[in-house]
Amino acid sequence: MTIEIVIIGSELLDGTAADRNTMHIASRLTPLGARVIRSTSIPDDGSEIEATLDRALDRAEVVIVTGGLGPTSDDRTKQAAARLMGLGLVLDDAVLASVRSRFEARGQPMPESGVSQAMIPEGARAIENRVGTAPGLMVSESRGTLFLLPGVPSEAAPMVDGYVVPFLEGKGLRRTWEERVLRTTGLCESEVAERVDATAKRLARVDIGYRAWAGGVDVRIQGRGATLKEASRTADKAADKLAGKLEPYVYARGGESLEEIVGYLLTMNGKTVAFAESCTGGRLGWRLTRVPGSSDYVRGGVVAYSDDLKKRLLGVRAPTLRRFGAVSLEVAEEMANGARERGRADCGVSITGIAGPGGGTEDKPVGLVYVAVASDSGNRSSRHRFAGGRDAVRAQATQAALELLRRVLLGIGETH
Repeated sequence: MTIEIVIIGSELLDGTAADRNTMHIASRLTPLGARVIRSTSIPDDGSEIEATLDRALDRAEVVIVTGGLGPTSDDRTKQAAARLMGLGLVLDDAVLASVRSRFEARGQPMPESGVSQAMIPEGARAIENRVGTAPGLMVSESRGTLFLLPGVPSEAAPMVDGYVVPFLEGKGLRRTWEERVLRTTGLCESEVAERVDATAKRLARVDIGYRAWAGGVDVRIQGRGATLKEASRTADKAADKLAGKLEPYVYARGGESLEEIVGYLLTMNGKTVAFAESCTGGRLGWRLTRVPGSSDYVRGGVVAYSDDLKKRLLGVRAPTLRRFGAVSLEVAEEMANGARERGRADCGVSITGIAGPGGGTEDKPVGLVYVAVASDSGNRSSRHRFAGGRDAVRAQATQAALELLRRVLLGIGETH
């Protein structure tokens, strides 16, 4: 079944609001076996809405629209859909009663605009809105089925989950694919592709996709088959082959975050961790502690920007700071040792660097970051030069620190 999504709202096109509906709709329908062929954002313009829906119904069996169903003058979706289908608008008494009860529950009289929300295209089926006042609508015509849903994500999502999904499931959708995700860090997208492309081209009934983000590259593997079980076997075999080409950079085979993997390894090994951060300002601690159950293995940490605090709280030696500077491999290692010793933890992790946009020099440019891990097997440290703005550097720095800790916990040696 082919699906087209139309998102209506001028605020989505001028940068004042973000589209969250497309992601939710696609994430709920794709696993059913539906194929989303297009998603379009358009302004609150009646003629544009009508023309877009007309084209969408020519392409897709089901068109899902969000936005433009409220009582204000810029809400024109229902009227445009009715014109397109040659339908009049009629008063739905049940919808009117529902809208009135919504206002009464708030201790308010229903405004006259409430009546307009109860006007629906002839033959349309109303979808209850349990959060707001504007009902959703389902209208069918010879070309396909049209769902009209509110634009507010908190209103649209329950309608998708509670009505659209069950309706489409009842149409006999059958998924014939399974997906696996190899999550990697430490390689750029072109390096990942170079390692796996030759193997991927030899895989039958498999589609490969890449998603690069600040923390690494995800390899999406979609295996197809006559049955879901066959598709699952195809996906598993492909994942095994491609993972072999990407080791040791693969840290997960599902949607797990790196901090979740690190937390699992600390728990399985009965280890604890403490951390020391400079340029990331607590972001490493946030990532470690956002995992449920992290209190079992996280001892605590220190955010030390000044040299004075590095010395007093972490035991970094003054001669080390004078000779090498705060942003150095040597200081990173002493910070990790200090975190481990003073936190009474099995492992200490540290980050020091220059996140920018200022503060860089020719010898130590913006984006230079050192991370270190101290454990009973000694010290491990690494130097990085990250690109991007301040937030991107900080995100990549915490990823590098967690990855180094993962490798230490797994006993993975240096990678060249």
